[in-house]
Amino acid sequence: MKPKLTEKISLWQLFILIFVFEIGSAVVVDIGSEAKQDAWIAILLASGIGIALIIFYVFILKKKEGLNLFEILAFCFGKYIGKLLSLLYIIYFFYIAARVMRDFGELIVSTIFEVTPIEILSITIMLVIIYMLYLGIEVLGRTSEIFLPYVFLFILLVGSFILFTGEMHFNNLRPIMADGFGPIIKGIFPSLMTFPFGELVAFMVIIPYVTQFKNAKKVSIYAVSFTGLMLSFTSVILIATLGAEMKGRATFPLLSAAREISLLHFIERVDLVVVFVVMFGIIVKVSILFFAGLKGLEHVFSIPYRMFIFPMATIVAYISIIISHNFAEHIQEGLKFVPFYLHLPFQYVIPMLITPILLWKTSRKAKKVKSNE
Repeated sequence: MKPKLTEKISLWQLFILIFVFEIGSAVVVDIGSEAKQDAWIAILLASGIGIALIIFYVFILKKKEGLNLFEILAFCFGKYIGKLLSLLYIIYFFYIAARVMRDFGELIVSTIFEVTPIEILSITIMLVIIYMLYLGIEVLGRTSEIFLPYVFLFILLVGSFILFTGEMHFNNLRPIMADGFGPIIKGIFPSLMTFPFGELVAFMVIIPYVTQFKNAKKVSIYAVSFTGLMLSFTSVILIATLGAEMKGRATFPLLSAAREISLLHFIERVDLVVVFVVMFGIIVKVSILFFAGLKGLEHVFSIPYRMFIFPMATIVAYISIIISHNFAEHIQEGLKFVPFYLHLPFQYVIPMLITPILLWKTSRKAKKVKSNE
């Protein structure tokens, strides 16, 4: 008996996918570090940009309801230029998926499977993603529904445990804005406005599959707002526990903070719980980016995306391994190269180019229909 293949998600599933996608690898690495002890403020302000961005993306999708990013590119720029831009977006989505996969591999290797080759971990996770996406995007949504309560519970427990151990020193959050807005702006541009919030561009492929599309904007706003609050809360915990300087130096700040937990001489090694939460978030994030790339291939070559799943999964897993020689190089590339040369063009520039052309073409079409009546 063949499994049911589904391509629809509910509003609640959309909320969960956005939240988990945004949390994803953002809790693994240090975000907003340029703002030092004001990182939590930078994250809150950047979430405002994220809200504006998701409103902008949904606005574009509503102008041609039912079409995804790739189909809108074809509508605006024509067959050939549209396909060229689609191919660039496909490369972008697969490349970012490989980068997130590398984040996961480095995290697991440094915490749990210290002697396991990173290749084995990448292949194992990609097999899980292959199975989920073959069954359809709704399966990913339902899986996220099951695990979301555990994510909330673990985040709250880790925060509570750190508080009870007395390792949190709120003096580390002071002085607030000692150097004015300068460091906060540095934290927001280009880092926070591109990662994690700018990566919402992948949802221009996902949102058209929402069953109640008219409410997608409202739900997306709630999801991004909640994400901003949760990331800011996490940042406060990290700064209060580790201090701004130590947080900036730590490879995985959240793990470093979790390792400080020792309650009643038996509640220890909570960092393993953190790894579980992060692993779930990264699987969801890679799945969404990978799905976006697959739907692009489906559009360009007019072949069902499931035909591309296995070969492209192999390529993404391979790229995640060879993408850099070590984690330090991987992080530097993510800070210096990716935001300016990849994130900004694909998250901001191209959607801004789409908008006037889309408005002009849709208004012209509406006038034609009206005149024919």
